[in-house]
Amino acid sequence: MIRTRICLYVLLLTPLAVYWQTIFHDYGQRNDYAYLRVAREEPGRLVKLTASHGRPLNGALLETSFGVTPDVSQLPWLRLATVLLLTLLALAVWRQLYQSGWTEIESAAIGLGLVLLPAAQVTAGWASAWPQALALLLGAAGFSAIETELERGGLKRYVAVLGGCMIYALATLIYQSNALFPVVLITAVLLARTGREPMSDIKWLGYHLGTLVTGLAAGYFLVQALFTNGVFRESARMQLETNPITKAGWFFWQPLPDALALFALRDDQGTGMVVFWGAVLVVLGLIALGFRPAAAATEPWWKRKWVWCLIILPFAAHAISLAASERSTAYRVLLPLSGLVLVLAVHALRAITTARGIKPLPHYLGLGFLATGAAWLAHQQAFQLIAEPQGHEWNLVQGAVLRSNFTHPTTVYCILPTIGDRSTERIYGDEFGSLSSDNAGVAGEMVKAALRERFGPKLPKGGSYTFTAGTEAPLPKAYDVVIDMRRLKLRKAL
Repeated sequence: MIRTRICLYVLLLTPLAVYWQTIFHDYGQRNDYAYLRVAREEPGRLVKLTASHGRPLNGALLETSFGVTPDVSQLPWLRLATVLLLTLLALAVWRQLYQSGWTEIESAAIGLGLVLLPAAQVTAGWASAWPQALALLLGAAGFSAIETELERGGLKRYVAVLGGCMIYALATLIYQSNALFPVVLITAVLLARTGREPMSDIKWLGYHLGTLVTGLAAGYFLVQALFTNGVFRESARMQLETNPITKAGWFFWQPLPDALALFALRDDQGTGMVVFWGAVLVVLGLIALGFRPAAAATEPWWKRKWVWCLIILPFAAHAISLAASERSTAYRVLLPLSGLVLVLAVHALRAITTARGIKPLPHYLGLGFLATGAAWLAHQQAFQLIAEPQGHEWNLVQGAVLRSNFTHPTTVYCILPTIGDRSTERIYGDEFGSLSSDNAGVAGEMVKAALRERFGPKLPKGGSYTFTAGTEAPLPKAYDVVIDMRRLKLRKAL
C-alpha cells in the first residue's frame, strides 16, 4: 500500500536527515577521547570500568568498537551506527504497534517520535553511546518475542517467555535504564487491547512485567555474583536507595517533568523555563483530556487500564533510577519514561479527535505537523548544543597541536574553561551545551588524541611532551604551547 511505503520511507530517512550533520561533524565527547586511547593501550580496562557500574557487556562492546577506531576523525561511523540502530528501533515499534491495534500512521508517529526525543538526541550525538541504542533495540526485540507467542499458549509461550527473559538480561548488562524500554510497548499495547482477547489484561500484564523483572533480576544478580567473586569491583553507583520518600519527591520534580515536556529542553540557566513548563502543562492537559472518556466509561476493565498507564507504569519505566541511590537527572536515562509519555499523548490525541467526531485525515495531518516540528527541534538541539560546541573545543586543541613543533621536548599548558566560557547560550548538565575540556584529565586526553591523529602512535624522533592544565593563565613564555580554551566564548555568536 502507498500509505505503508510512505511510513516506511519516513521512518528510514528522517533519522538520517535529522542527525546527518551531527553524525559527520568533526568532534568527540569527553569519554570518547579516553576510550580511543584506553581501548588500545589498556585492554580490559573499559570492561572493568563499566562492569563496576553493572554493565560488563557495555564495556566489551565499547572496547571492541573503539579498538578498531583509529582516531577522532573516525568517530562519525560509530555515531552513524547509533542512528541506524535507532532507525531499526523506530521500525520495530511501528511494526509492533500496528500489529497490536494502533493505526499505521499513529504507530509510525510514535516510532519516529521516540528517535527524536532529547534522550535519543544525546544517544545519537555521543559515539560512546551506541551500545545504549543496542540495549533499546534488544528491549523491543524481547517484547516482540514474548508478544508473538503469548496468546497462543502451550510450549511456544514458555519458550518465548524464556527467550524474552534472556534478551532482557542481555539488555540489562549493556545499559540498565534502557532495558526498561519494553514498558513503553507494554503501555501502548495495553491501551490498544479491546478486552476481547483470550488472555485477560491482568494475566497479560503479569507475563510481560514478570518476564521483564526476571530478566532485570537475572542481570543484576549475575553482576553481583561477579562482584562477590572478585572478578570486578563494585562502584558506589550500584548502591540502592535508602530514602524512598525523598526519592519520590525527586521523581515528581526532576525526571517526570523532563519526560512530560517531551521535546522541550530544561536548561540550567532557566532561559527556556517558560517554554519548558508550558510544554509540561500542555502535555498534562492533553493526557487529562484523553483520559476523560475513560473516566466516564462504565466498563471497569477500561478504567483499570488507565490506573496502570497513569500511575503504575510511569514508575516502572524509571524503576532503575528510582532504585539506585544516585539521583541522575541526565536525559540519557530518560527514554523509557519519555517514550511512555509520548504514547499517552498520541493516544490522548486519538481519544479527543474520536470524541469530537474529527475525521482521521485532520488527525493524521496534525500528527505529521507535530512530527515535523519535533524533527526540526531534534536537528537543532543535537547539532547546536552537542556537535557544534564539542567541535569548537576539539578544533582549538587540534589547531594548537597542528601549529606546534614536537620534534624536541615540548611543554604544553591548557587554560581550562569555566561555564562562562562555553560557546552555547544554553546548557543542561553534562549533555546539552556542556563543556568537555573543563576537566584537566579530559583536556589531557584531547591533546593525546590530537597528537595521535597528527603523528600516529609515536611522536617524531626526539620528540616528547609534558602536559599541565589549570584555570589561570601562565606567565609569558613559561610554556612552549599554550592552549587557551577560554577562547570558546568568542565563538558564542558565530
